[in-house]
Amino acid sequence: MKQGYQTISSLKNECISFAEEVLRLDFSEPGDDFLKEEFKGEKTETELAAMVSEVIFRLKGIRLFKSQLITAAALYKGNIAELPTGEGKTLAAVVAAVLFAKAGRSVHILVFNDYLAQRDGIDNKEIFDFCGVSSGFVTEDMKVEMRKEAYNKQVLYICAREAGYDCIRNFTADSSQKLIGGDFDVAIVDEADSILIDEASIPLVLAGKAEKGEANEPQMIKIVSSLTTEDYEISEQDRQVWLNDTGIEKVENALLINDLYSDENFDLLSDINTALEACYILKKDKDYIVRDGKIAVIDESTGRIAASRKFPNALHRFVEAKEGITDNIYTKIYCTMTIGAFMGQYKTLAGMTGTAATSADEFESSYELRTVVVEPHTPCIRRDLEDEFFETNTQRDEAVINEIIKANSKGQPVLIGTSSVEESEKLSALIREKNIPHNVLNARNDRLEAEIIAQAGKPYSVTVSTNMAGRGVDIKLGGSDENEKEFVCGVGGLYVISSSINSSRRIDNQLKGRAGRQGDPGVSKFFISLEDETIAPFFDDELSSRKKMTIKDKFALVRSAQKTLEGNEAEARYTLKKYSYIIEHQRKVISDYRLKILNDEEAPNILQSEDLDKYLELEQTVGKEGINLAEKQLILYYINQHFATYLEAMEDYKSGVHLTIVAGKNPFDEFNRTAISAFEEMNQDIRFDVLNKMREADITKSGIDMSKHGLDGATGTWTYMVDDSAGQFNHLPAIMNMVSKKIKEAIPLGQKLENFFNKFKKN
Repeated sequence: MKQGYQTISSLKNECISFAEEVLRLDFSEPGDDFLKEEFKGEKTETELAAMVSEVIFRLKGIRLFKSQLITAAALYKGNIAELPTGEGKTLAAVVAAVLFAKAGRSVHILVFNDYLAQRDGIDNKEIFDFCGVSSGFVTEDMKVEMRKEAYNKQVLYICAREAGYDCIRNFTADSSQKLIGGDFDVAIVDEADSILIDEASIPLVLAGKAEKGEANEPQMIKIVSSLTTEDYEISEQDRQVWLNDTGIEKVENALLINDLYSDENFDLLSDINTALEACYILKKDKDYIVRDGKIAVIDESTGRIAASRKFPNALHRFVEAKEGITDNIYTKIYCTMTIGAFMGQYKTLAGMTGTAATSADEFESSYELRTVVVEPHTPCIRRDLEDEFFETNTQRDEAVINEIIKANSKGQPVLIGTSSVEESEKLSALIREKNIPHNVLNARNDRLEAEIIAQAGKPYSVTVSTNMAGRGVDIKLGGSDENEKEFVCGVGGLYVISSSINSSRRIDNQLKGRAGRQGDPGVSKFFISLEDETIAPFFDDELSSRKKMTIKDKFALVRSAQKTLEGNEAEARYTLKKYSYIIEHQRKVISDYRLKILNDEEAPNILQSEDLDKYLELEQTVGKEGINLAEKQLILYYINQHFATYLEAMEDYKSGVHLTIVAGKNPFDEFNRTAISAFEEMNQDIRFDVLNKMREADITKSGIDMSKHGLDGATGTWTYMVDDSAGQFNHLPAIMNMVSKKIKEAIPLGQKLENFFNKFKKN
């Protein structure tokens, strides 16, 4: 630990020395034309940074602070930089990007959303142009040709997930001209904690329409919804639910089967478990909302609708069935990779955020990135008041309302962070009863975010919001009116109130950070109920056994619960990463091979090696080029089809692999063993199908007419993120205690479970 501290201290000192040297250099004398020419010559890194700083001043009228130059140095050295929001991270990234570009590197500045990609791409273009660096941006609605042009720039602003989507879109390209994206060289990640940690395990998915199977989701939801609390056990803490003996009997009677856990009923068991999760774990207005007749997933850390995100495919359909949505779209997944795996493709990775220190260990363990905490140019004068604790939610809500009234009476703007859409609307109703004008910002109206936030710093404004990080939207005290800003500063600045505690200190800090920006006054306070469902399950015993607790006791309990939550979430991310590692490795293997075939760097040579007589026969009629072209068309097609089947099978297997622990097996080992076997089988199936089609299809000098033979490729594909969960993998030793007595007494249980999973090994 001491050695790590010394390493970070040494790195920080290097960055400080870099910044001080830059500030000593003066390029204010040369005219614009001369300075532009200077960028073409050989310059040291500090000279280049000083020149960029001068360009920013000439074009923007902004002098870079020492803190921004320290941040730029940390980024250029490939690290995470923590700098409070409002201190100018965007321009620090510009300096680092120019340094990389002038060193011949290609830079992607990965931001949180399309709005920021377009805003920063446009705002900073004149700086890059002056420095002789080409730049561009990509947004979701941009056409292929414009994307390809943007990727050819030296610096590209793009939403992190959109860059990942472009990467996996290449998997279905049937010609090299359709490939998108260039070299994944350097990535500077904005909001690094959100993208590299919170979203790291979220799979990015490329999908297309599949044939609609038998719609049994409504039936399963109906059966599960008819159960009572006597029929199942639930762990809110672990987000797990399972049937007990009475529940198993009711489900078996409803399905007209004798044994839900027999191998022939594996699919039914999987559907019932998914229906249980949809009905009793996922909650409307907390995990999702229904908007425009569709399920919209809510991002837990921000309270916003998570753009283009779904629950894992089957689960999403079951939630739709639960809410009475029947126009389900059945999908075939052609390619998938996690955001974390995508980030691993960059040769150099760096990031910046206002809240990194509490996640420094995870940055280092997951990405080998060190964290440099940069002191702000303008010290924060926000007052963080002590947490206040309440026995019940009702008492807490009453105290929050009284605090709002008190602040509002003197004109102080108030921002209230809540834990869910439901909570925000309940609090809004209580405020309405007091006749206090206010705005509500949650997943139902997040499209109005910029407009609502613009008003949140004005005198007398009250804004109720689901907890959210800034993500590029700033709250200005008094809005654009300087007189009103002076008034708001005089009454204490923005008052941030939280009606709950979050699952991590980092998210708490993000909420606090909405107040007291850039040296402005501000206040924050957390009102915490011991009934809060986020933390209550962690200390039921303490609450029931101790009638009176001191403030110190309550603080210790709550923070202990939060620390446990942080650990659980880190463990979940680690577990998901473990289970996705083998799939990601295989995706890379098959993608690399496919790319070589696509670019004619390698030929399949399947017919020649497997059926020489047929090869020689075709060689006489269509020539080697016709054979090679036909094999190329077929192998590209069958790779897509079989890899999609493989992914579907492994997703089904993963959803039940945790049950192997009951048979005394290691789920992770079983998953890897099955993945390796299935992948080898997939490769054999690809070669088998290519060979058969080469024997029976009409082959010409132009290859094969794919449409004529019903071999149309992946058309009409779309991308989305899967809101995956590691719940089924958490606390695996406890599975034995969760399994009902009826199952444990089944004979022979171990053999039954083996049969469940051998089914997938044979497919």
